[in-house]
Amino acid sequence: MSDICIHCHQTHQPTPPFCPTTGKAMPPPELPVDGVPDSGSIPWAVDGGEKGVLDLLQQAFALYKRHARTLLTVAAVVFVPGALAHACARAVILAPTVMVPLALDPATHVAVGVPLDMGVVAGSFTAIMLGLLAAAVTGLFLHGVIVPLTQGALALAAANHLVGRDATWQQVWTSLLRRVGTVISAIIPAALLTGVGFFFLFIPGVVLAFFFSFVPLVALFEDIGGTAALRRSYELVRSDWLRVLLLLVAFSLLSMVAQFLAGLMLQGLFGTRLLQDAFTLLLLPIPVIASALLYFDVRRKREGFDAAQLAASLDKLNT
Repeated sequence: MSDICIHCHQTHQPTPPFCPTTGKAMPPPELPVDGVPDSGSIPWAVDGGEKGVLDLLQQAFALYKRHARTLLTVAAVVFVPGALAHACARAVILAPTVMVPLALDPATHVAVGVPLDMGVVAGSFTAIMLGLLAAAVTGLFLHGVIVPLTQGALALAAANHLVGRDATWQQVWTSLLRRVGTVISAIIPAALLTGVGFFFLFIPGVVLAFFFSFVPLVALFEDIGGTAALRRSYELVRSDWLRVLLLLVAFSLLSMVAQFLAGLMLQGLFGTRLLQDAFTLLLLPIPVIASALLYFDVRRKREGFDAAQLAASLDKLNT
């Protein structure tokens, strides 16, 4: 097994005491902490065995726990403004469907009569259409653009830590912005197709979202954009569909927990939605990092992808 030098980030055999490129001393191999080594090797490259979903989630949690501050900052760069815009848009679109009083007493300003749902006043059809519009607009924006960009940034941050590089949040986003055109060209078609699938009978949207799980990672690490990224993601997911499915189920459960906790603590369209997004932000790095580890592992099984190739992919993003 070869090691990656912390000075030049090139792969060398572990026997020489000095880096042949820089002449500096090679560090001794580091012992894994919580199952996730920070340098020298990547968890899925240590042995040839397949990592289970639980193993990937544990490794992701350990990495998140060790680098929580950096990872949360990386995620917050676009997720926080995206969540604010999401909550505002949802509140504005759904405002006509909330409960309002029929009238107020002019002296006490107390509601007179039983509050009515504006959806009843405007007509049930209008309320239904507003709900669909809110789901479409906010879902496309948050889950079609903001979350994939956050997924790519977190995957970049995790990849740097896995090969022994302590990249700051500025460096991570600088690397992503170098390839943002490719990423956007891939995630927008994926979001549109998935949105159409959700609109028509829901099930097609779930299936498309499932097969497009790796689209941001393909665009970022392989520099493949447009519909080619969608086809590449489909091929990778199809080759290991069970682990991808189990990981998506875990992510869905985390989202449900975030929604449940937010509903207990706050009421109202804007506040509840914003709190849900805040809880999602806190939990998001775990399944996202796990999905990146799974993506790397699928490529390892199919193509022999290893730590040196991952380091080379990061070098291309930084040049």
